[in-house]
Amino acid sequence: MNAPLPVVLAVALLSAAIATMPADAAPRKKHTRTLAAVSPAASVAQPPTDRFLACDVRVRDYLREGGAVTRVTKIEVDDARLQLNIQHEYGEAGKSSRKYLRGDTEEEMRKNLRGILDEFAAAAKAATAGRAWYVVAARKVMPDSRDSSGETTSPWTAVVLADFDGKCRPITFYQSVDRTKLDPELNKKLDE
Repeated sequence: MNAPLPVVLAVALLSAAIATMPADAAPRKKHTRTLAAVSPAASVAQPPTDRFLACDVRVRDYLREGGAVTRVTKIEVDDARLQLNIQHEYGEAGKSSRKYLRGDTEEEMRKNLRGILDEFAAAAKAATAGRAWYVVAARKVMPDSRDSSGETTSPWTAVVLADFDGKCRPITFYQSVDRTKLDPELNKKLDE
């Protein structure tokens, strides 16, 4: 009679362990599902999105010595002349400088053309989505211009920046901005 008692006891313990296993696993599965429902991004504190998106640093850097920024509302692409016509909230910024095709062979030039047209299309799309800005800034904070003509220039220059897939890209530069041709509201912003 002593031999069956340990066997019965072992079977009873094994049965109890098996019976409690699904009960313990059920709450873990539910807990796992609730954790999976919460996105990983929600658990990490993220800073609020800046109104200038990826161009946050560049816009503020250009404006450190004064200037104004306005949202670009439309970019018209002239694919024959390889230039853009930029329109912003206060009117028209004007046409950009023409892009030149580079390359030694026709195929290299064609590849360069496709790249330029893709960039123009992305710029137009960014403007439509509200991810492009016209920044009028003091000339002293802008990079030196490549064409240093001897003509008298305004102390103001401009750049159009756009957020392409989370990266800030300069679209075009305006070497000289004539304040007399600016909208009075935009001109007022320059004086602030």
